[in-house]
This record gives sequence, structure tokens and C-alpha cells, in this order.
Amino acid sequence: MSGVSRVLLLAGHEPTGRAGLLADAAAVRAMGGAPVAVPTAQTAQGLTTFLWQAAPARVLKAQVAAARELGPLHAVKLGMVPDAARLSAIREALEDVEAWWVVDPVVRTSRGQRLSKLSVKHYLGLAGPRVLLTPNLDEAAWLLGLPAVETVEEAAEAGRTLVARGFGAVLVKGGHRERGAVDVLCTPGTTRLLTGKRVQRSSERRGTGCRLASALAAELGRGRSVEAAARRAKAHVSQYLRTGKG
Repeated sequence: MSGVSRVLLLAGHEPTGRAGLLADAAAVRAMGGAPVAVPTAQTAQGLTTFLWQAAPARVLKAQVAAARELGPLHAVKLGMVPDAARLSAIREALEDVEAWWVVDPVVRTSRGQRLSKLSVKHYLGLAGPRVLLTPNLDEAAWLLGLPAVETVEEAAEAGRTLVARGFGAVLVKGGHRERGAVDVLCTPGTTRLLTGKRVQRSSERRGTGCRLASALAAELGRGRSVEAAARRAKAHVSQYLRTGKG
């Protein structure tokens, strides 16, 4: 595909940009794409303050419709989705869009605070040949009803199991693993280990999962293969952790 990758970003708005919609938009711009940012919720996430409020479903649907009137969408990144009503509105607004979806199944903050009422069934119901799922180790265990996913071998097995459920690709993120920053990319019939050096993360550099999924969407929207997109997105996040820049 030639031209700029126009990526629809659906996520919660966190005003500082450490995570959520502003982090998504920064990642897409860093990859040379054009972000179309639609907030699924307004959030307040400070040191002690935590609150979120879902966007009205009709507003979500109208914003997506308006964005489509102004140009084609080459990829979709789905982050925080508050509940089934908002998910239904999003799916209805995008039902005839033929593009890759990158689904980051974020239901809790890194501190464990609940961000979504969606269930495992809702996420598994998003499976499709052009849907790439990006769970971390805890999210992969939650999606499969496992007590834990910890080792690279367990992550690979989890990824293959989720691909067998109908996803076009699954990237199980290993950044939270104590030993080694190894992500596992599974597609039908293949398993790839994406290795990298562990980078010490500053407390201010959060939202790496948001940035990874959004960079992936930008690269897929440009027409890159799943593996090439995943490697470029991983490199982007590593650079962000080292330098704080996109």
C-alpha cells in the first residue's frame, strides 16, 4: 500500500499521555501514520486518584462514522472498551471495514484497577483472520482460564491456543517476565520468538502496551507482513523506553 496509514484508535483518554489514547496517537505518528483518535472513556489516573466514565455509545458510533466520511481507515487499534454496549457500537460502526484490527485486551491498569466490564467471551468473540490480539502474560492466562502464563514455552502454547480460536495472529508480550524480554508471535502454523534486551523502564515511561499495539496497527495499515510489523513495533517501544522519544 502506498501513502500514509490512517489508523483508527479506540481507547480511554488519559490526560497526561503516559498511556491510553494520547500514547496511541504518539506511536502512530512516530511510525509515520495518521492517527484518528476516538475516546471510549474519560479517565483520571493519578497517584491516588482513579476514576473513569464511559463515552456515550451513540457518540462513539457517530465519531467513527464521521471519521470514515473523511477518508478510508487502513487499520483499527482497540484498547480500553468499557462495556458490551460500547463494543457493540464500535462493531456496528465498523462492520464493513476491511482492515486489520489490533486488539489490546486491557481490562486493568498496571496497578490492578478495573478498566472494563468486558468478559473473556467478549474478547474471544472478536476473533477473525485479520485480528491480531496482543495480550501480556497475565491477560493471556485470563483469556484461557489458566492459573498463570510465565515461561516462553507457556506463552507460545497460549498464543497457539488463541490462534486456534480463530485469531489471525497473537502476540504474547513478555516484557513483564523477570528473565529476558521475549515476545511470542503466533500465526496459523508458525511461532516466532521476538527477542530483545531488557530495558530498565523509568516510572514515567508507561503505556508500552498501548504504544506497541498502535505501532503494530500503523505498520499493518501500511501493508507490512505481521512479522515485519511486530518487529518494527517492538523496536519502537524499545527506543521509547531507552530515550523517551518516539
